[in-house]
Amino acid sequence: MADDFVKQLNDYVDGCVRHYLETPENLKGFLTFLAGFRSNVSTRNKILTMGYNPAATEIRTKEDWGKQGVEVNDETAVIYNIQQNKEGGYKERIMYDVSATDEIPTSYEQFPNAGFFAERLILYPPCPIRFREPPLNENRKASYEPEKGIIEVTCGYKSEEHVCYGLLREFAHYYLRENEMQMSKNADGHGHGKIAEYDRDRHGIEALAVSYAICTRYGIQPADIEVVHPPDGKPKDLLRILEGLDRAIQKISKLIDDGGKEHRRFFQSDNTVEEGSGQSDTTRMEQPKNHSRAHGRG
Repeated sequence: MADDFVKQLNDYVDGCVRHYLETPENLKGFLTFLAGFRSNVSTRNKILTMGYNPAATEIRTKEDWGKQGVEVNDETAVIYNIQQNKEGGYKERIMYDVSATDEIPTSYEQFPNAGFFAERLILYPPCPIRFREPPLNENRKASYEPEKGIIEVTCGYKSEEHVCYGLLREFAHYYLRENEMQMSKNADGHGHGKIAEYDRDRHGIEALAVSYAICTRYGIQPADIEVVHPPDGKPKDLLRILEGLDRAIQKISKLIDDGGKEHRRFFQSDNTVEEGSGQSDTTRMEQPKNHSRAHGRG
């Protein structure tokens, strides 16, 4: 009976992954859910959680809530997740959202405007940023260059919002490529797998989706998603697409959140960019000569 229920849960996820990738509105609905969700569970379990409660933000078992001194008041608000058991199979796991308790939900930092958000992104990138004058190829104003291990940025953005969109898409490409590399290594079986040249076009919608979720999460108006690629493939392959962008969202969020903590410590102790950048010598960005031009102000 338990196996039948787990199969029903998995079948539900299989249907959802195709649904989310069918239209821009469906995808944006899922991304909006991810933007407000805080618990570190699998993408599969996030899909299940959204099905039970689209407004859920933080889920735990009744026992785990109890360990935090929090009591579950509404035991009818059950959210079923899936977890692996000791035998290697899977079983359902009963979870409760924070809304089923008296706990006050925590939220992500909300930036007052895109300028402050762009500053955070520039100070805490996943790899070095190099500012340059000549325009990039294909009329892009920012580009992650895997061979160089850098993100190149030029001036000419229409607004600070567009600075954020451009940087976030390139941050996403950095992590989407990283995810492809890891999947290839796992498939190789020896940890030595390699991938062909990274296909930006194939991952373009995913990078835009990551940007949409991150902007929504931190209170910045996101760039709209107007088209999606019709889903084609097995449910497990479509789930990998959502897992890849979900992973990128979490990693970029960690940069932003950890950068905020470092930034606060910096302003409490010093006022030099060098000491407050939060980057190691190998990852610190190259500072532009005219900082304002990176924001499209000059």
